Amino acid sequence: MRKSLLLAALVVCPVYAQPAGWVDAFPPHKIMDNVYYVGTKELATFLITTPQGHILMNSNYEAGVPVIKAGVEQLGFKFSDVKILIAGHAHPDHVEADAMVKEMTGAQVIVGRLEVERTKEFKPKGKEHPIDRVVEDGEKVTFGGVTLTAHVMPGHTRGCLAWSMDMTEGGKTYKGFIECSLNGQFMASLDQYPGIADDFRATYKKARTMPVEVFLSSHASFYGLPAKYEKLKARKPGDPNPFIDPQGYLAHVDEFEKSFEAALARPPAQGKGKAKQ
Repeated sequence: MRKSLLLAALVVCPVYAQPAGWVDAFPPHKIMDNVYYVGTKELATFLITTPQGHILMNSNYEAGVPVIKAGVEQLGFKFSDVKILIAGHAHPDHVEADAMVKEMTGAQVIVGRLEVERTKEFKPKGKEHPIDRVVEDGEKVTFGGVTLTAHVMPGHTRGCLAWSMDMTEGGKTYKGFIECSLNGQFMASLDQYPGIADDFRATYKKARTMPVEVFLSSHASFYGLPAKYEKLKARKPGDPNPFIDPQGYLAHVDEFEKSFEAALARPPAQGKGKAKQ
């Protein structure tokens, strides 16, 4: 799915709608080191493996959990070994299935402090949303020898969390970055809270300061997964890892900042009006 089509889908789909392909399987694969992709065609879920158990990032919709579980198992791991579940932001396409995954694995559910109240609102089939640990901006989650650092990058949600970690390949260490979301072009999101436009602008500025080498994101299309996966399949010894893409990351920031400013400047007659400040 092209980014423009994804943005259009986000405009017209209500909260619990599932655009085509968002719960469909995508081939699970190793990205680098101990980081794997186990998500759907559009909704990214990452498995980070350790000798003590595993970290899962983004539970997504409940309808997509069978895809995630199957992906974990196809890679040779046990879904029941997931010990930590974290997410980037409190939208149902990333956290709706938290309770289901916790029921299946017993995983500790970690949420950013600014996302707690919004996250609690998602109660599929009446289930209370589990939250076992709350993290702040800059706080680290360490488990099984792996350390992830939370970075609050607000706008898409008030407490949108990106996660950074080191990844190694071929004797070299790379700066991995799992972006939350920079998507602010659809006007409905700009009505979520006062000051959201300022938050977006500050986040775009902050995004350019992040040391990103391995670029990943909450949506597969945001980091060009389909094309990169094809390169991964065709990769030969000595070829670069297609997920090492610092320039693609900066181009992504530029694209989403431009779409945000264009949406903000759109007259009320063409959209939902200017954002509340």
